[in-house]
Amino acid sequence: MILVTGGTGFVGRNIVRKLLQEGQQVRCLARRTSARNVLKNLTVEFCDGDITEPSSLEGAMRGIEVVIHLVGIIREIPPSVTFERVHADGTYNVVTAGVRAGVKKFVHMSAMGTRPDALSRYHTTKWLGELAVKSSGLPYVIFRPSIICGKDDEFVNMFAKLIRQTWPLPFLAIIGSGETRMQPVYVGDVAHCFVKAAIDTNLVNRTYELGGPETLTIDEILDTVMKVMGDRRIKLHMPITLAWPMAYLMEKTSPKPMLTREQLVMLQIDNTGDITPMKRDFGLEPMRFEEAIRTYLKP
Repeated sequence: MILVTGGTGFVGRNIVRKLLQEGQQVRCLARRTSARNVLKNLTVEFCDGDITEPSSLEGAMRGIEVVIHLVGIIREIPPSVTFERVHADGTYNVVTAGVRAGVKKFVHMSAMGTRPDALSRYHTTKWLGELAVKSSGLPYVIFRPSIICGKDDEFVNMFAKLIRQTWPLPFLAIIGSGETRMQPVYVGDVAHCFVKAAIDTNLVNRTYELGGPETLTIDEILDTVMKVMGDRRIKLHMPITLAWPMAYLMEKTSPKPMLTREQLVMLQIDNTGDITPMKRDFGLEPMRFEEAIRTYLKP
């Protein structure tokens, strides 16, 4: 049986469905507040638990051979939900529980750009999570995806929502230069890699960057979204320095700010990598960005 943490999330639900299609038995670790209905009518076993509470993980690990650990956050809700608590401590808790239970493999979701000297705490805490996996002694596969696109994603749908809400205007206000480069990867391709890594016993102790076949600037991504939606706008760029006070105020006044200073830091860092090992070891020709978003984005 395979245990999936974060199975009710955007990426997780795609991985769970793919596992079931491959005939695997799946157990999902989920908090009581998780949206379990996204997996309704599927033969999935749920186990109550929280990766930040080690005592809740023991039962979830019983009878598990492979763990797929997906839980991560893109914004914090201090003091309980922070990058350190989720990416570093949470991963350590899951790995430790897996070692005690004798699991045979650990498949881990990290992020492209993860390294010890990264500018963002998001990436440095992801690095600490990777270290917990690598030092555990468990056979592992670590994935570092770029921006993931697909139905219910937050990134492309954020742009689409902005376009719809501002339809009378001849322009779109964009934070930053629009020149930061990304390598959007389709969620179906990500699911393919995770499932093969979980099942294939030959894939062990490796780290892969996951990305699409194109390197696109944020402006090019936005132009493609507008093309698919049948819209055309002038793009007006707001300097990061002007957005910084706005993000600070949002953090101080909202429990779930729409914009954070950490996001502004990451907005200035290229998010690209080498996908040659991914293509070779997983037999994958990743989907182009425009083709991917046409599967779920409508005019």
